[in-house]
Amino acid sequence: MTGCNEDLFDAESDLVIINESVCNVTIFVDGREAFVVRAGSDRTLDDIGPGRHVIEALDEHGNLVERRTIDLANSEDYYWFIYDC
Repeated sequence: MTGCNEDLFDAESDLVIINESVCNVTIFVDGREAFVVRAGSDRTLDDIGPGRHVIEALDEHGNLVERRTIDLANSEDYYWFIYDC
């Protein structure tokens, strides 16, 4: 039986990418390709895990748009807004 408390507590650490730019970007997490985020849309990578991660956005030509190093605690989500490409 599932209790109500389980719905209120999300133990995962998620990465949410909001692409406000006019370009599609490819997201890499810790050197591995995760997914493409189309211009004007968003994507979520569920449960990347706590700890330090390097996230990168590359444009359609493979050029680095932006790189960030993040430190996530348990149950902490990270929202990354990409405005330029």
